[in-house]
Amino acid sequence: MRFLFRQVRRLVEGTLLVAAFLLGSIAYTHTRMRLRFHACRQDGPPCGPHRQPPPPERRSMSEIFASLRDVPFNPRWGSGAWKALTGNSFLLFMNAARATTGLAYPYPEEFEEVVIESFDGTPITAAVGIHRDGKRRPAIVMSHGFMGSKHDHYIIDPMLVAFAEWGFNVLSIDLRNFGRSQKLSHSPTSAGWKEAEDLLAAAKYMSEQPEVTSVGITGVSMGAGSTMRAAFASKDHPYLTGGAIAWNGYADSGRMIEYISTKPPVRHMFFPVYQAFRLMHKIRREDMKGYIGDPEQRKYLDGTFADADFTTYIDKIAAPHYGVSTEEFYRNSSPREFLSEVQVPLLVVHAEDDPVCPAAEMSELEGVISENPNVDIWMLPTGSHCLFLYLDREWYDTVMRDFFTYWATWE
Repeated sequence: MRFLFRQVRRLVEGTLLVAAFLLGSIAYTHTRMRLRFHACRQDGPPCGPHRQPPPPERRSMSEIFASLRDVPFNPRWGSGAWKALTGNSFLLFMNAARATTGLAYPYPEEFEEVVIESFDGTPITAAVGIHRDGKRRPAIVMSHGFMGSKHDHYIIDPMLVAFAEWGFNVLSIDLRNFGRSQKLSHSPTSAGWKEAEDLLAAAKYMSEQPEVTSVGITGVSMGAGSTMRAAFASKDHPYLTGGAIAWNGYADSGRMIEYISTKPPVRHMFFPVYQAFRLMHKIRREDMKGYIGDPEQRKYLDGTFADADFTTYIDKIAAPHYGVSTEEFYRNSSPREFLSEVQVPLLVVHAEDDPVCPAAEMSELEGVISENPNVDIWMLPTGSHCLFLYLDREWYDTVMRDFFTYWATWE
């Protein structure tokens, strides 16, 4: 009995230590982020390095892509990167359920939370920061990845910097079925297809604000797939007027969903991510039982942890909801099907060591866009999955700032 008691006590103590580390990391990161934001706000935007847009005669796709490629990338796998990796992973589990999503990293009082209606009527939540100084400015719309939200650090931190230091108006979005948007409707995720409409609806909302001149879009992971689809769909919905950046995306959504649904060898670098995805999806399925009453769908939701399979989710939940076959669902959400037709400036950034979206995804896209000068794909030697911000903050900020400054409309 004493042995059992000691083991239980050690387990509890270990759990408390891990929780204390994660909460302490979030509190420390939140404090640093807010101090930087408020220090800059006191000086007035733009604060810090800010480059004016280049002369009109230099405005060409090849020139800006070439100049950005020259920005030195010096990744450092320090404690900051690992702290961000563990902290953001912890938030993903909170995002899986409606009751706990969006609790970390609240936005400053300068930001307003709004509800935007997507093109199919789905209500979407967003945090909006607009400068009220009488000067019209360009805007950036940013979206999270799978199981993320606008309150994750990798979203809110760049948005605060873009607002306070670069002088942009900004909007960060909770895509359908994620963040606080999942509390407003039951529209399932569509691997970037309908999420592109969410992004363009957000761009439309910003373009209608009198303080906004042009709107750029950026997204990570599934948000990158959504961004690429939005860049394509902007020919029919011309609200994306300031360029787009997609971080760590994919070419074929069907292949990606099959990949994250297939158990890899224990030593494979994707194995811990696979287990985390399964756990997050199990949490999400339990949460969905609170609002899904269809008997056939309930059979899927009542499955075991081992049954938390994303391919089945698409077959049983997502595709039927949108009235399409599974094959059409994947075609609509796969960038390889439409990237050759993109007509706006689009930068796609990826890492060779990405464990979630394999580098081979970009090899296929490079063939698709070989004759499209509007799209440029960068493959960097390291960056893991969406960690560029933490590996080289100066490089990340420079690429983001200069790209969106270049394509923006300035007055």
